Amino acid sequence: MKNFLLLLVISFVSVSARADQWSDQMVSIKKIDFGVIATGSETIKQVAIKNVHSQTVRISEVKTSCICASATLVNKQYSIEPGQTAIIEVQMDTKRFKQRKDSNLLVTFNSPRYVQHRIPITAYIRTDVVFTPGKVQFNSIEYGKPATAVVDIAYAGRPDWAIDDIKFQNPNMKATLSAPSRSNGLLKFKLTMSLDGKAPVGSLRDVLTIVTNDRTNPYIPLLIEGAIAPDISVSPSILQVGSVSSGKAAKVKLLLRGKNAFTVSNVDCAGMSGCFKADLKEKASRIHSLVVEFTPPNRPGKFTEELIVGIKNRAEPLRLNISGTIVN
Repeated sequence: MKNFLLLLVISFVSVSARADQWSDQMVSIKKIDFGVIATGSETIKQVAIKNVHSQTVRISEVKTSCICASATLVNKQYSIEPGQTAIIEVQMDTKRFKQRKDSNLLVTFNSPRYVQHRIPITAYIRTDVVFTPGKVQFNSIEYGKPATAVVDIAYAGRPDWAIDDIKFQNPNMKATLSAPSRSNGLLKFKLTMSLDGKAPVGSLRDVLTIVTNDRTNPYIPLLIEGAIAPDISVSPSILQVGSVSSGKAAKVKLLLRGKNAFTVSNVDCAGMSGCFKADLKEKASRIHSLVVEFTPPNRPGKFTEELIVGIKNRAEPLRLNISGTIVN
């Protein structure tokens, strides 16, 4: 009987180890460490789940073991095909919770096997620094137009505390920090982030770092979010040409709609230069219906390339994917 129980325990441990290894291969990180973050901040960490297996993987549930943190499956992508990646966003509740907080991200897979994958979460929410609002939020950004967002920073602590620098990667941004002021025992700053009109269309997400003279915890992260709305829409957003013969012209249609009148200057493709041409109109209009002629090169097989549509007096061209199969 003892031998049977021992074999049962060994078998269970072996199966658990294989299950852990199965999910470990898909998860990008082993620990989610927010470091030291400010009260009120909306700092987010992302976890990538890449299906490296040959079968479709399904996630049944994403949650955390503590209400001090929350988890969201981006785009509700519960099914992950082989080679695809799902993204989970984890966020700490820095308004209701303070100081050291530990939790776990629990990702439950129910197909092709049942596994609950656990990733430790840790953070220290400092109470001496408060952001209002909790992130740099750009609202209603139109392409080509500048925008600003303001965050109030309050500090309660050392009288000689200071902000030495604001670090960020986006070349289209500029940071302006007001001179410090004192009110009700708090040291206050106003941080203004400016976005110029050269920023490309699409979602805007980044993290800036506030560098202070605090030797113990000098760095404080702050989330940047926004979305730059397109001034010109393209339909379809992805061109599918199907099967085309090399050297024989095929035609596809594009519909462009703008908020203001514009002129299309050229249509090209870096990966297939000279293979595209279109009958372009010199007159500016809010709507352009383009017939693009594609002459495939002698390069049999499937392809996905980037089609570039140049717009007169627009800093950035329009870009969309074009795909198909070239046959002899």
